[in-house]
Amino acid sequence: MRKPIYHVFVTQEGPPDMQGEKNTYWNRVGVAFAHNGKPGLNIVLTPGIAVSGKLVLLEPREDSNLPQSAEPGETAL
Repeated sequence: MRKPIYHVFVTQEGPPDMQGEKNTYWNRVGVAFAHNGKPGLNIVLTPGIAVSGKLVLLEPREDSNLPQSAEPGETAL
């Protein structure tokens, strides 16, 4: 079986922390695979979950289960 080239996350903004920095909560909702020899992706979402808002695709990290921040200032949780 092929390995996914991206993990798919939904982000949700949380209340600011004590220093006033915004918090972003990350929920992994699926994976994405490249098409065989053609441009594009197949996105496979976890069955039985509701997804709304912004989807973020990030390359899997070898050193951690936490995602990389998609934008400066976002917190990976």
